[in-house]
Amino acid sequence: MKLFLVRHAEAVERSGTTPDASRCLTTKGRLAFRKIARRVRRAGIAPDVIFTSPLLRAVQTAEILAERLKCKGDVFVAKELSPGFDLMALRFLLARAGDPREVAFVGHEPDLGILAAMLLDVPGGFPLRKGAVLAMEADGSARKGSAKFLWKTDGKGTDTRLADTTGG
Repeated sequence: MKLFLVRHAEAVERSGTTPDASRCLTTKGRLAFRKIARRVRRAGIAPDVIFTSPLLRAVQTAEILAERLKCKGDVFVAKELSPGFDLMALRFLLARAGDPREVAFVGHEPDLGILAAMLLDVPGGFPLRKGAVLAMEADGSARKGSAKFLWKTDGKGTDTRLADTTGG
């Protein structure tokens, strides 16, 4: 199956007046992520399901992703994707999804980067910029080292393909 880890796009800064869960995407974040989602669509992804953190900025990112991909699958808000998302929560959501061919998870750093590093067995982490999309091929076990890197694109316009990471 293909797994897509998506970090939410740029959100308003933390402040004492807005609760963290209510921080929304900035206009710049929305526009930048629409461009990223368009590039991702050209890569041919078609998730059967999109899971998103319940935090507003992640939900808004997931909505843009679903819209741009013309996603026929469902978008589910999953409390498991709140900050603290880990390998056990990933396995739970994969089981909940049934037998998807492609599934996207929209969430937060550092959780997504830590999870990516575990799945790819990359020491030292795999941080994702705001709006980044990481594509991996994985078996259904979601064990440490069970995934293969396919590509990554982010809000800075950086595209990384498998050939870029292997020297090929």
